[in-house]
Amino acid sequence: MRIRSHHFEIQVAPVGLEPALPIRGGESYVQLDHPITCLHVHDCLELGYCCSGSGVFIVGEKVMPYEAGDVSFINHTEVHLARSAPGTHSDWIWIYLDPARLVSHSAEDVPLFDASPLAGPGFNNILSGASHPAIARVVLRMIEELQGGLLGRESSLRALSWELMILIQRTAPPLQKNTLPYDYERLAPALQTLTTSYAMPLKVGKLAHSCGLSEPHFRRLFTRTIGRPPRTYWNDLRLRMAASLLCSTRRSVLEISSDVGFETLSSFNRLFRTRFGKSPRAWRASPVES
Repeated sequence: MRIRSHHFEIQVAPVGLEPALPIRGGESYVQLDHPITCLHVHDCLELGYCCSGSGVFIVGEKVMPYEAGDVSFINHTEVHLARSAPGTHSDWIWIYLDPARLVSHSAEDVPLFDASPLAGPGFNNILSGASHPAIARVVLRMIEELQGGLLGRESSLRALSWELMILIQRTAPPLQKNTLPYDYERLAPALQTLTTSYAMPLKVGKLAHSCGLSEPHFRRLFTRTIGRPPRTYWNDLRLRMAASLLCSTRRSVLEISSDVGFETLSSFNRLFRTRFGKSPRAWRASPVES
C-alpha cells in the first residue's frame, strides 16, 4: 500500500511474521546511494546491523548518519529509509521481530517488551557499536542464530530478544515531553532540504520560507524543537557525514571536505577537531564515537 504524504511517498510494507516464532531475517542487503524519494513502515520491529559503509537514515523527520558497526532500531510506528554516502554502498543485515509475542513473560514485564514508546523525536534510532557494544553483540548473536539453524535456536532467539529489549530500555533517553509533533511537521520541509542538500550553502531564509515561517520565528522554532540552531545542526550533519566517509572510503581529506560542502580545508579541519577532538587524519587512523 502506498500513501502520499506532504513530503515523501509512504509505502506500507507488512513483513508477515510466523505466529509460532515471530522473528525472521539474517540475510545480507546492499544499500545503494539512490536519492530518498519515499519512506516505508513495517508491521513489526526492524533491527539492522551495518557491516560496512556509511550513509544517512531518515526516520520520520529525524536525520541520522550511520557507519559500519552501528545498529538501527525502528519500531512499527516510524516511517524510514536509508541512503549510502554518495558514490558508495553499504552492507546491512536486517532482522524483523515482534518482541511482545516472541518472549514469554509475566504481566509485570509487559511494558519491557512494548517497543511502541521507543520512537519519536526524543529517541535515537541509530546506536553506535562503539558506544553500545553490548547491544551490538546481542544483535550479532541474533544474526548468527538466524543464519545457523543450530540446536536450541528458538530458545536462544527468545533469550536474546529479552536481553535486547532490556538493554534498549536502559539506554533510551526520556522522550521530549515539551516538544509537540506539530513542531516537527512545521519544520519537515527544512529538515528534508538539509538531508538531501547538506553539501550546499546554508540559506536560513529559504529554509524558513519553505516552512511558511518568518526567519526569526523559524530560528526560534528550530532551536526549541531540534535543540540546536539551524547552522549548528547543519554543520554537525556535515561533520558526521565526513567522519563516516573518512572511515569507509579512501578519498583524501580535501576531497571529503569538499564532498560535504566546506569551502576551505582549514575551516573543515578546525570544525572537525572541535566536534570530534582530533584531526580528520587522526580520526581516520583511530575513530572514536563522540
